[in-house]
Amino acid sequence: MPNSTDGSRKPIAWFGPHLTNRELDGLRDVLERQYINDGPLAREFERKVAAFVGTRYAVAVSSGTAAIALSLMAAGIGAGDEVLVPDLTFIATANAVRLAGASVKLVDIEPVRFGVDPDAVEAAIGPRTRALVTVDVNGRGADYARLEPICRKAGIAIVCDAAEALGSRHGGRMLGSPGLCGCFSFSANKTITAGQGGMIVTDNAGMHDRLRELKDQGRRTGGSGGDDDHPVLGFNFKFTDLQAAVALPQFDEIEQRLATARRRDQAYADRLANQPGLSLPPQSEPGEVRQWTDLLVEDRAAVAAALDADKIGHRAFWHPLHRQAPYRADDRQFPNSIDISRRGMWLASRLDLTEADFDRIGAVIVSALRR
Repeated sequence: MPNSTDGSRKPIAWFGPHLTNRELDGLRDVLERQYINDGPLAREFERKVAAFVGTRYAVAVSSGTAAIALSLMAAGIGAGDEVLVPDLTFIATANAVRLAGASVKLVDIEPVRFGVDPDAVEAAIGPRTRALVTVDVNGRGADYARLEPICRKAGIAIVCDAAEALGSRHGGRMLGSPGLCGCFSFSANKTITAGQGGMIVTDNAGMHDRLRELKDQGRRTGGSGGDDDHPVLGFNFKFTDLQAAVALPQFDEIEQRLATARRRDQAYADRLANQPGLSLPPQSEPGEVRQWTDLLVEDRAAVAAALDADKIGHRAFWHPLHRQAPYRADDRQFPNSIDISRRGMWLASRLDLTEADFDRIGAVIVSALRR
């Protein structure tokens, strides 16, 4: 059994940015050009992401939250409108709806893949419902085969929160490509990071044009900052070449990173199979890639305490949104999100974990379960 009291044991961080050592070269080039705003490197990053996901367009913005909010705005959604949001997600999903000026209506999840429950969506649609924000939780696609017909019939748009799903597939499609548009995040705990930043992908030319305007003060093609025309309302949600210089070298390695994530998940599955009180959520198809390795455990507190004692990073699943003060609602509406939130945890998921690390983490978890 691992010696959790040994002060010499090396800490294992839960996750972290995985840089290539080429980012400094890109940053130096940007600084030498003395154009550090939203410029040619940001456009290059957009082209690469669009080609990778398989959409016609991509628009880089300041964050994943901004990506969702601007997508809703570009779809004409705002004050007086209602947007459906799954109850188990990072709070940014709901906050983005509020940023767009619309109201949030929370919907329970399904308990296997943790996506929004299509039956609950259908029941929740009301006269003010204009959109559904799906969440591809940890790279698991929402049930688009059922959700798309429901939303099409009701005349509501689907905006995909694919913040954790870059490079993952579901139903034969790249996540981010279903619906009206898809939104990615490049925050520090993602496979590709720019520190912060987001990307919206879409096949809709009108959406693309409006997104350009919304992110850059009403201008579609940039400007001088002087006597420019600003024909429509827009804001400042730009993504800079400094950020693109950090993200592009990592993006060149995305296939290797996705393969590493698959091997990581398999390494955990090998070590944690058939353990009482623990289950690993199923993988639906070979193309699915999880941002982090997750599991469901009955005595999460005991496992968390054992990992803490051995200096091993981990995270508990989010609280259900309906238990957060800005979105308070009755527990009885959300039995699945309450249950999954209580049992879910993400294990250390760094892309540089070794076989020895997996052995150590697995042994700590198994020991905690057996105690």
